[in-house]
Amino acid sequence: MAPEYDTCSVVPLHLTVELAHHILHIHRSCPTEQCPRRKAALYYLMDTRRVTTRRAGLPGSARRTGLG
Repeated sequence: MAPEYDTCSVVPLHLTVELAHHILHIHRSCPTEQCPRRKAALYYLMDTRRVTTRRAGLPGSARRTGLG
């Protein structure tokens, strides 16, 4: 069983680039729209311009202006 802090429903208050990448690795099989933890990590990396929407594989409706 996964530790409680690594469940899909627990979103960290303070993300770092390293933590966000770790979350994406651990939650790689989770659908982004159904996993708040993965979604928070992905959008954090998009906000810090570490990942683009195209690379993240998000549908067009979820893309943010200027990041793709």
